[in-house]
Parts: sequence; C-alpha cells; structure tokens
Amino acid sequence: MRHRNLTRCCFIALCLCTPSLEAYDFTELTALAEGALVGQNVGQAVPGFEIRLLQNGELLYHQAFGAWSIDRPANVDSTSKTISGALMMSLAETGEMGFSLDSRLSDFLPEYNKPGYSEIRIQHAFSHSSGLPGEDVSSPILLSSLITLRQAALLISDQPLENGPPGSTFAYGGLSMQAAGAAAEVATGERYIDLFAERITGPLGMTNTSFVIASDSNPRVAGGVESTATDFARFTDMLLNDGVDRVSGTQVLSAESVAEMLTRQTSDDQVIANSPAGNNRYGIGVWLDQLEQAGPTVDALAAGARGFHSWIDEDYGLVFTFVTERTVFSNVEELSSMMHLAILQEVGMPGDFDFDGVVTGRDFLAWQRNPSLGDLAEWQDAYGGSTPAEAGSPVPEPGTWHLISFVLIGLRRRGTFRA
Repeated sequence: MRHRNLTRCCFIALCLCTPSLEAYDFTELTALAEGALVGQNVGQAVPGFEIRLLQNGELLYHQAFGAWSIDRPANVDSTSKTISGALMMSLAETGEMGFSLDSRLSDFLPEYNKPGYSEIRIQHAFSHSSGLPGEDVSSPILLSSLITLRQAALLISDQPLENGPPGSTFAYGGLSMQAAGAAAEVATGERYIDLFAERITGPLGMTNTSFVIASDSNPRVAGGVESTATDFARFTDMLLNDGVDRVSGTQVLSAESVAEMLTRQTSDDQVIANSPAGNNRYGIGVWLDQLEQAGPTVDALAAGARGFHSWIDEDYGLVFTFVTERTVFSNVEELSSMMHLAILQEVGMPGDFDFDGVVTGRDFLAWQRNPSLGDLAEWQDAYGGSTPAEAGSPVPEPGTWHLISFVLIGLRRRGTFRA
C-alpha cells in the first residue's frame, strides 16, 4: 500500500505517452453489453442493466442498456458485504470500547460467551469463517422488521456452530455479519444505520445509498443496501485510492485499513463448506482475485445475488460497476470477465499482453499462448525490439517507456490483494 502514490505518478507519466481518454473506443464493450440483452455470452438474456467505468477516478464510460436508466437505484444484495466491511474497518480505526478485527463477539454480546462461540472474532465474522451456518438467503432473522439488530444477534447465538471451530471453515453467509453489526452498535452506542451514514455514505456523498432490507432497527448488514452506479462506483474508487474520496478529498478510511480490508483473511487450509465463487479468496467483506474466465483476474470484487457487482483492477486504476437486479450474478460472471478483457485491450499499454500494467518478457509468453491478444510488434517496440529466450530477460537499451515500466515493476501492488 505504501507505494501506491508513486505508482500512480508513473501511471500518469505513461498516460502522457498514450492517446487521450477521449480517444478510447469501447465498441467491443458496448457490443458485449448489447449482446447480453439478446442472450449472447450469458445463460439467459439480461433485460436491463447499467455500466459505469472509471480510471483513476475519471469517468470513461457510463451507459444504460435495455429496460434500465442511468442511476436507477437497485438492490445490491451481497455487495452490501463490502460496504459493511468498510464500516467495520472505520470502527476498528477509532477503536471505541476496544472494537477491532481481533475483538470477539463476546466482548460486546454476552450470549456469545460460551464454548466455541466465545472465539468468534470480528475478522471471522466478516470473512465467512465464524463457524456459524452459511447459505442464509431466506433466514427470518435477517428479514424480520419486528426485531432489533441486538435481538437478531441473540437469536443467531442459538444457531449451531456447525462449521466450527472459528477459522477452520469457509461458509458463505450473512448471519455472522449480522451479529458483528450488533456488536458495533453496542461498542458505539449508535444504531448501525446511523454509523453507516456518518462514516461511509455521508462522507462519500452517497445520497442514493441506504439500507432498505429489513428495517432501520434490523438492517440486513450483509445484503440490505440499495444503491446506484454513480454512488457505488464512488465508494469502490475510494478503496482504490487508499481510502480517499477523490471528489471531496475526504479520507474516509486510512490507507492501512483499506490494505487490511483487501488482504486475504482466509487460507487454503480451510474447508470450504459453501462458496458461490467455488473458492475462498476473501478479504473483509470482499472477494479477491476473481473473474478469471476470459482474462486476468480482477483484484477486488463486490458481487450481489441478482447481478449488481463492482470490481477493481489495480494495475490500470480501473473501477467497473455493473448495476442490475434483473438477473443472477452467475449468469453475468463470465460476461463481466469478458468485459474486463475488452476494457484492458483498449486502455492497456501496447505490448502488455498479460495486462499487469508493465511490459516484460512475461508478455511474450502470454502472446505465445494466445496470439490474438495483439500484434507482437507492439510488444517488441515497448520491450526493446528483441525476443527473450525466457520471461524476465534483460531489456536492451531501454527508452522512456521501458524506464517507467521498470519503476512500475518495483512499485506495483498486486500482492496487496493476496495472502
């Protein structure tokens, strides 16, 4: 995280050597979107949706398709986990009543002070490794408007610890996050929705984002938010920008908090009881290193059940937000990966065939595996005019492009999103 600003300076220098943003041609992205309306590259046609694309905070693309309109509010479903994860990080920064990722639920909720449950930490609760049941989409505890968040936590404490002990199993679901939300209320003495407004949506000017499920007294922490493309893209870009809102300059989260949030909290040793992604690459409320169907992975992904999702590509400073509630995420998952690749092919550096933000010998190997990625002459020009015997060979006579690339090699932060 500490090298991000220097990396961005190098990226700006690169942009001076490339066409202006106005010269980008997103014809392929538009074609993919229009194709989804009629069932191309998806299992079922998506009747309406919206796409917003930012690069380092600058708007590159914003368009609605089919039965949708610009900035129409949509239920974000499990994308709520990411924005609630950011709230947990904000509370951990201030540390009210000792609240931190290492805090135990039992520190604030006495009913969790019993064998097994007493070891559940906030970190476990927001990385699906608490031991509590997962797959809770229709849980009456999460949907009831007749109880408080504190009462929901009490009911959740009666659920079996079927995936315990804490930390041993990845079981995707929202019960543990609901309990963590109640712990946050006890720690601060404030309602969860008020904390959400004071620390996240207010500072970010997200006037069209709020909890709509189930109630103000029992907001569905892991799945109850409604938002828009403009609002959620601004939130996601704040994460990309070390916790700083580019519009107002407000430091919403510290750089260290963002780094922790986007660092893997799980391990390959964990049993996977259930996972919509088929893996457990997960931070605090956010998926990491996903969407690898058509091209390179995205670094961070917030994804909802009915298709609303937003991802970050760190190397190219991209934030992509896909807004809909008219499909299911699994139906548009590969489409989103294809859109990612189409965007990279337009905004990427010439010769960067593995799309990692730098031109190295690895790009030659990527081109060998898939020549359709581009013209090898572009790579030769950027790399120095020679074909390496293997990835990582020295670059002869580097010019301006190559010097900047070397700086980027040393500074790029892809490891931030990995364990």
